[in-house]
Amino acid sequence: MAGITRRRFLQYGAGISAALTMPWAQPSAAFAAMGGKLGKYLEQVPLPGHGIVVATPTGPNQYLFTQTQITRRLHPQLPPTPLWAYDDGSGLAGQAGSFGMAVVAQTGTPLSVSFTNDLPATYPAWIPVDTRLTPLGNQVRVMTHLHGGFVAADSDGNPAVTPDGFGPGQTQTVLYPNQSPQMPASLLWFHDHGLGATRLNVFAGLAAAYLLRDQFDTGDEPNPIGIPGGAYEVPLVIQDRQFNPDGTLLYPTSDIEGVTWIGEYFGDVMLVNGKVWPFLNVEPRLYRFRILNGCNARILNLGLGGVRMWQIGAEGGLWDRPVPVTRLVLAPAERADVLVDFRRSPGQTLVMKNSSPPKPVVTPAPSLSQVMQLRVGTTVTQPGPTTIPTSLPGRAADLPAPHHDALHHPQRDRRGHGWLVLEPQRPALRGPGDRDAHGRQRGGLGLHQHDRGHPPHAHPPGHPPGHRADAVQCRGLRGGGRSRPGRRPRRDRPDPVRHRADAAARARGARVQGHHQGQPRLLHHHPGTVRPAGGRDRAADLRAPLPHRRARGQRHDAAVHGHAAVGRVRRRWLVVSH
Repeated sequence: MAGITRRRFLQYGAGISAALTMPWAQPSAAFAAMGGKLGKYLEQVPLPGHGIVVATPTGPNQYLFTQTQITRRLHPQLPPTPLWAYDDGSGLAGQAGSFGMAVVAQTGTPLSVSFTNDLPATYPAWIPVDTRLTPLGNQVRVMTHLHGGFVAADSDGNPAVTPDGFGPGQTQTVLYPNQSPQMPASLLWFHDHGLGATRLNVFAGLAAAYLLRDQFDTGDEPNPIGIPGGAYEVPLVIQDRQFNPDGTLLYPTSDIEGVTWIGEYFGDVMLVNGKVWPFLNVEPRLYRFRILNGCNARILNLGLGGVRMWQIGAEGGLWDRPVPVTRLVLAPAERADVLVDFRRSPGQTLVMKNSSPPKPVVTPAPSLSQVMQLRVGTTVTQPGPTTIPTSLPGRAADLPAPHHDALHHPQRDRRGHGWLVLEPQRPALRGPGDRDAHGRQRGGLGLHQHDRGHPPHAHPPGHPPGHRADAVQCRGLRGGGRSRPGRRPRRDRPDPVRHRADAAARARGARVQGHHQGQPRLLHHHPGTVRPAGGRDRAADLRAPLPHRRARGQRHDAAVHGHAAVGRVRRRWLVVSH
């Protein structure tokens, strides 16, 4: 199979996105008009301690959460909206919007966390569950996952470990080790990860921030790094949503007979920290924005109209130095740690805007340009830092030249089972110190099957600053079948897949590790690591099973499976992270 360049690999996304403009992937015009009826910039953005609850521990290094249903008014012109939320025992009186919880943790201090399901036993009408995909039909089964956490398999919130999740009254208990250096100071988030319903449960509100601190990034001002802190460090969680006239959230369904699930969800209003098109009052000084793209499928391209910005970190924590930027391109679940200078804008009113991402990034999302308003005052309460630091305590990116790792995805074997195949492993792609708590070398490449929407993202121990998974040069992944000219690929019927490795895979000693440590587990839709038993560092042709067929519609934010006709060949794409 001929190799392709990274540029050519990404260009195929344009063809795939063109296929995604089919009617069933887009919100209807009737519902799109709902967002246009809502006024902009009428309420302040919720902030920690002022609309976002900072979780209170129930004991030393222990948190007890309850997943519960609440009601909040997300816009003055909307009726109250029913939502699902994580309650730390406070009753959430301090939660103003749909995103209203944050945990502050310390690198090196483990946390014991439990989540008890106190949600309705079955899904309400405003959450259109596709019962073909969920483990127990219309029953609400939840499971929490720390996105970006270095955790054992049984604390990962992994549907392959606990496929049925946790029902009413049941409790999930996890350990988040927060160990160094795998979990440096950074912005993570935890969200629901239930089989076949992650997109719906997160859409309903089951998402919260998880902020890690260390001896450098203290969150205070002043701090050893010389960056803004305290009230001048602002988390901004951006999500797009649709609403029904009665205030309930709207999740469109497929117009294919017998199918509920859709490939992408795009909203017609923007929410920031759980409020629709809010505004933020800032002073004419330096700020630190911690931005998370919490959209289900929308890729953001954010700008502040010429205001100076420097990115100082991302998902893996701080970088080694600030990088000047004019725009921020963030796919779903990606984070950006940014310094913003308002000193040249006293008295001005600015708008954070979203635009189509630059090539080669492509997205089928309809335009949604305005995000939030920033009102710059004329006085400064606390001067804070006046210069941008020249260095930071993060790890510098040290990227090797792209590798030509051969990645294949036979669409089906002779028994009709789908497989992912990895060959070979590349020890060179591992960073220094990539060993677990027992000194075992962690695996080579993590596999994440993707079609669109959700980005490739490295999982623990994380990638060095600026290191994106797409730096690995891949070959085209060609499906086993051909599509007739003019024949529309079926989105509602993904290829059948198996839940367990077959004898051949076991004979090769293949096993799948749960986020690089803990007991062996089965591969699921989230990145995992495939490596030979015993951790031998040699080239291997390993086969690992795709998720159970019940997971056909399950992914963090959109679809697990998708096909796009490229010429006469049906193609699939496998995205690699390590």
